[in-house]
Amino acid sequence: MTDLRFELPEINTWRLFNKGISQQRIVEMVEAWECRGYRFGCVCIDDGWTLDGKLGEWEPDLRRFPDLAGLVEWIHRKGYAVRLWVAPVQCHPGTRIFERAFPDHLLKNADGDTAFYTGLGTFRIDTRTAMGQEHVREVLQRLIRDYGVDAFKVDFPPFYHPADKFYQEHRFSFPEHDAQTMVPNFYRLVRESIDAVNPRVRVECARDLPGCQPYINDTICGDLVGHERTWSMLVEVAERLRNYTQGKEIVPWLEMAWGEGSDAPTPKVEWYAGMLEWIAASINLELKLEHSFQPFEYPNVEQIRCLTNLYGPRNRQYKVLCAGRKTVNVRDLLAARVDVNANTRFLIAPEETMTVTLHTAELGTNALAWHARNVFTNMPVDMRARNEFWGGTIEWCQSSFEAQGREVYEIWHEGEPDQYFMELYKRNKK
Repeated sequence: MTDLRFELPEINTWRLFNKGISQQRIVEMVEAWECRGYRFGCVCIDDGWTLDGKLGEWEPDLRRFPDLAGLVEWIHRKGYAVRLWVAPVQCHPGTRIFERAFPDHLLKNADGDTAFYTGLGTFRIDTRTAMGQEHVREVLQRLIRDYGVDAFKVDFPPFYHPADKFYQEHRFSFPEHDAQTMVPNFYRLVRESIDAVNPRVRVECARDLPGCQPYINDTICGDLVGHERTWSMLVEVAERLRNYTQGKEIVPWLEMAWGEGSDAPTPKVEWYAGMLEWIAASINLELKLEHSFQPFEYPNVEQIRCLTNLYGPRNRQYKVLCAGRKTVNVRDLLAARVDVNANTRFLIAPEETMTVTLHTAELGTNALAWHARNVFTNMPVDMRARNEFWGGTIEWCQSSFEAQGREVYEIWHEGEPDQYFMELYKRNKK
């Protein structure tokens, strides 16, 4: 049975607070999203909850989290699930597990030296060893028993893939069998450890890592901060995720919703419009939404909330033709293997006033059968409809209207698909 809490948008502490989280801040964060009317199903307590921010012991910092079990219970009473960030093979020097593991139970490079990860200031436990496996098992089972979490975000596995930059930079040189199986075996260990206590607890993979599909429930595509946000790039990412799930019930999503031009909010249109565009891309590519930065003071906040809530638990009936400063059309969506048809409800949330055009023949429909409304006011919008074939094409089969900036509109079709236009579109494609 599908747990809708994990299909609904997720709110995450990471970009808002980084490691500066506390029990009180999380309570305030949840209440802030809630009181402003956002629909969400899961709260992710990301990195920073452990003692002094160190990794290895996996115990809460009691100064900032005096009652983690109580916090989880409070979130549960509100009807939300709790996902807890863990990286059980990472350990900082000075932790008890590091003292036990050093050096024989840590991963080593080609020279036999323990591999130090400067990004986190940590070493990595070798889960090929019995001690390493027991550590992972103990950590996850204890966290489930002590705090009743519903899911884990399992980050920073031994490495990502033997062909990637991380593996090469650390000069790992494992036997070929180990290089290919160590990461899937790690996630299998995670899954089996959890199942022994509560098989309903979900596992989020650090990214779409090969061979891990049988052991996970959720995945992200990896950190896309700093990447150019072209439609073709996002389509490629979505296709990669779609192929990765291999038909399994794995919920995929992009890295947390954020704007453009910076790693943190700015007052510029690139940021707040970019956040809306990011949400629209997730909707069009049928990916779950994850929020961290809070858009409550953004000038387009009503659009952000509206698209978030309408899409809700990955409602595939909705697609977005325009959001912020960017547009896509029906042909773009079809080319990206997105399922759009006469039952699709299209959303428009522009930054500025613009003419919106929906090409209707590609959907097997008559332009006269499409209708529009302003979502905020629920008032109908008059559309201009054309069914014309100048130049022997169906380009002029369209419905259009003037959309005002900072509003949200919905376009929908009434009645059955039109056989005449369905045949016309098939002939036009040849």
